[in-house]
Amino acid sequence: MATHIRAGEIIAERISTTSLTYRIVVVGYTDTRSSVVFGPGKIAFGDGRVVENLNTESDFSRVESLGNQIEKNIFVITHTYQGPGQYTIRFQEFNRNDLTLNMDNSVETPFYIETMITIDPFVGINNSPILTIPPVDNGQINTRYIHNPGAYDPDGDSLAYRFKDVVPLQDFKTPVSNYRSPASSEFSFNREDGSPNPFITMDPLTGDLVWDAPGIAGQYNVAFHIEEWRKVNGEYMKIGYVVRDMQIIIENSDNQRPELILPPDLCVIAGTDISEIIQGFDPDGDDIKIEVFGDPIEISSSPATYSPLATYQASPGIINFDWQTICNHVRARDYQVRVRITDDPDSGPALVDIKTWNIQVIGPAPIIQDVVQSEGRSADLSWDPYSCANSAEIMEIWRSVNSNPYTPDSCETGIRDGYELIGTTNMSTFEFEDNNNGTGLAPGNTYCYRLVASYPQPRGGESKVSEEFCITIDVDVPIITNVSVENTDAVTGEIDVKWTPPYDIDTQQYPGPYEYQLLRSQGFMGNSNLELVTTTSDTLFTDTGLNTADHVYSYKVVLFDGGQAIDTSSVASSVWVQPTIINEAIELKWEFNVPWNNRIAEYTHEVYRNRTDANATDEDVFTLIAEVNVSSSGFIFLDDGSHNGVPLSKDTEYCYYIITKGAYNVPMIEYPLVNKSQIICARPDDNTLPCPPVLTYEGPDCAELLANEECSFSSYFHNLSWEPDFTATCDDELGAFRIYFSLTGEEGTFELTRTVSSLDRTATLSELDDFKGCYYITAVDRSGNESAPSNIVCVDNCPNYELPNAFTPNADGTNDTFMAFDNPFSRCPRFVEAVEIKIFNRWGVQVFEYNSSSSNEKDIYIRWNGTDQNGNELPAGTYFYNATVLFDANEVSLQRQELKGHIQIIK
Repeated sequence: MATHIRAGEIIAERISTTSLTYRIVVVGYTDTRSSVVFGPGKIAFGDGRVVENLNTESDFSRVESLGNQIEKNIFVITHTYQGPGQYTIRFQEFNRNDLTLNMDNSVETPFYIETMITIDPFVGINNSPILTIPPVDNGQINTRYIHNPGAYDPDGDSLAYRFKDVVPLQDFKTPVSNYRSPASSEFSFNREDGSPNPFITMDPLTGDLVWDAPGIAGQYNVAFHIEEWRKVNGEYMKIGYVVRDMQIIIENSDNQRPELILPPDLCVIAGTDISEIIQGFDPDGDDIKIEVFGDPIEISSSPATYSPLATYQASPGIINFDWQTICNHVRARDYQVRVRITDDPDSGPALVDIKTWNIQVIGPAPIIQDVVQSEGRSADLSWDPYSCANSAEIMEIWRSVNSNPYTPDSCETGIRDGYELIGTTNMSTFEFEDNNNGTGLAPGNTYCYRLVASYPQPRGGESKVSEEFCITIDVDVPIITNVSVENTDAVTGEIDVKWTPPYDIDTQQYPGPYEYQLLRSQGFMGNSNLELVTTTSDTLFTDTGLNTADHVYSYKVVLFDGGQAIDTSSVASSVWVQPTIINEAIELKWEFNVPWNNRIAEYTHEVYRNRTDANATDEDVFTLIAEVNVSSSGFIFLDDGSHNGVPLSKDTEYCYYIITKGAYNVPMIEYPLVNKSQIICARPDDNTLPCPPVLTYEGPDCAELLANEECSFSSYFHNLSWEPDFTATCDDELGAFRIYFSLTGEEGTFELTRTVSSLDRTATLSELDDFKGCYYITAVDRSGNESAPSNIVCVDNCPNYELPNAFTPNADGTNDTFMAFDNPFSRCPRFVEAVEIKIFNRWGVQVFEYNSSSSNEKDIYIRWNGTDQNGNELPAGTYFYNATVLFDANEVSLQRQELKGHIQIIK
């Protein structure tokens, strides 16, 4: 009697955006030869609630005949979860149908399936994948069998299929007894073409389940996972899966499988009307039926259609596929159209073939109207309203120095290398000012812009790139052309600085003669601690007495006319090169902050190395060992000795400097602009560790920071500062500092959060969700050796929760509920995880109880309206409460607070 279950799966659909209510659909495929009714199974929702009899507890059920002694049974039940989490929904029922060959005693084996969902406000609403193709495809011996579940995800998540190491189960983590693969030598002998090594596999991307080829007639069961993946914070995470346990029925027959002819894969711009013909035929001349499954058919907005619809026709036959694409169809992944053809033989099993036809829908290109120069040497971009503005989310503004012309391929989206993302806007904004982060664009440079529209997650996707628009900034101020290190020394270092006159200045307004002030600062940005180096009427200067061995220097030139300051040049820094030891080779990386373009294909950067028998700092003994095409490989070079065929010696110190070459887009200047880095030395076997730095914390006190912030404030920051330790026994040639962070400070929980330059002594960690945390810092030398951790510095949250002692529940809109203070801000609830409160009348009778952990909203404010537990209004008077508040804090004494007090209801 209990021989009825062939296959099944569970689908979970969230049906509310305000509550965590799901529609759970249990699908079971049963053997009609049994009189046992599907449904009295047990379903567990993953949160502790279990329904012992689905038949009587379900909201809705339906039975549908699929032929071939198979019925599809659907049971629907709604369930509301109490809070975020990952929930595995499990269903078990007795029993499977009889005579399954690849397990023992199937008639006495329970049927078990499960589905996992993620409920997380940071992930977004999650529905499980929907399987549109029933597992009812029969097969025959010695013929390749194929099945595809026709899965699609209503949220647009990426799907992956896992078949390897997945077996049918009879209970949670309990495989059926003695499961064997259908492709084992017990059941399969050869492939369809007669070759050995039969197999059963599933394509992880398309979901095609192929068994090549069955050797013995009978029924078999297999199982697989359909996993859904979503990009969260730039990384893909698995947020759910559906398990399908399915049955394959193999018969003896000499029928030939029908064949499909699909159109080529397509890529279209949203708004394109797709009209294609899909063909099929049967080698035996049997009638055929062609069906289409997948996302384009299932989506609710402008779905695809096909005709004739799921009917048999003479072979050869066709169907017409039509799909009017719209902006809402844009997404990162292809649409996978599953096409299934079924024959209708006079005897024996109907055979099928399934193929996948891929259609990509991309966003149309934005259209730039104009780019003009405005005050402050900025560029004002304007563009047309985007044609898919209702579906796209962000307009990205990309910039390159000098023109980077290319025509994207027909299906190419996004931007190519060579552009920098300089800003984003929403879709209701049609202009953008590029002022180079407040520093102004560099005179003499040509800046070129393109736009890309980005579409929201989880579907993602982006548009074709716009055409390029360029603008050249007027040279109405001096422009720096050279900041070249001419002597590397900690005390007597020298840098040559050169600049041009203001070629495009209005000479009637500013007739001259001109005078220049040269300003200098340490570091790449040149915005702080500026020093006046010289005042001159010349356009070059050699700056001396510098520590060019350990510091980068930046310069800017202020233009004066008749003693009046007119304008200032852009900042230009010296070139800084750093070595890293990699497998007995030395990798060089160089960086700079200059207003001209140092990444030009026709100008290679040059790498010089000294002879190993010469003075390291004598430039006459340096030889050119490489010319680097930085336009393709970047500002990096690996010296492994291959330039002359002599490997680097671990006992030898090698010294280097770099010459960079670049240009403006100004015809009056001689190019290339040549600038030299400092000289830097490294030894391939360097194993001396730096000393750990000394770390301090200079951020605000937690309570002081929050005293004037709203209750919902959650954007914290930490200011760190440190000093290196150059003890004689440690390596003092530093390359970087590494900052490690832990929420709790427990051993083994620290993770690298940032790497900063060896020139830095401070760092700000901002946009933090929490105030609490611990840090330590390490020093890394130029060979990649890392010091021991510094001292650990920790800060903690400042929990707070305060309740008033009276309220007036008279519906006047003021003080109507008893709730935690939300003003002034110094009394706000802070870092509260949960609140539990019980309120009693003067005789000790409990009149109200609240636990934020068990409420749907997780509201920690309480918001009692002065009614008892039955909703009846309570009289004015004094009431008493006991409350427990749990806080997010590292210090144990701060994690829990007991509150007792009285409340006055005033009417």
